[in-house]
Amino acid sequence: MKSIFILPLITLNGFLEPSIHDSTINQTDTTSIIHSLDGNISEWPSEKFITYKETRTRFATDNDAEVLFLALTITDITTQKKIMQSGINLYIDTKGKKKENTGIDYPVAGNPASMRLFGFSDTEPAILSISSEGTVNIAFSWDSSNVLHIEYNIPLKMLEKTVTGLNNKKISVGWKLNEADMNNALATSQLNAVPSGGRGRAAAPNRNVLKNNCV
Repeated sequence: MKSIFILPLITLNGFLEPSIHDSTINQTDTTSIIHSLDGNISEWPSEKFITYKETRTRFATDNDAEVLFLALTITDITTQKKIMQSGINLYIDTKGKKKENTGIDYPVAGNPASMRLFGFSDTEPAILSISSEGTVNIAFSWDSSNVLHIEYNIPLKMLEKTVTGLNNKKISVGWKLNEADMNNALATSQLNAVPSGGRGRAAAPNRNVLKNNCV
């Protein structure tokens, strides 16, 4: 497996403090975004995204008191095919050291409805549906411009037994694409730590689009 990019080093805000990720919004106990896990990133403000110019890949992070929200957009068709055929790994290190012991492999064996979790517990890596209850959820879609969007909802309780232990804690988040040969990039961001309205469910895979783009 070769690296495609190592994306943000992010700091989890105290859950009652305003975010410094977006200084134009004074956030206290609610996130400014009402997240819907459907592979449609329309609810994400454009200023939330950081672009990795080499692959024209964009990412964004957000959180409330319970969930870490991640969004990834890929415009390059070749990269999209590699993701859907070979998978892309998301790594999370709550110590901020860019370790690759904990993360999510998606999709598994070319199946866009499955993901593999590793390092979150002492059990063996588990292959699950991307819309399983009580764990990570993923949704993806292509828009009208054939840009691939992938959204992740990650319960904070999976990262730390006591969620308040994540307050103001720096963590590293990175993606690696299987069989890709690209340079690394670093960026910084910060998560908002405030409760939100509701959480959406993962959208069903668009198999027609998948067939057209991943053959």
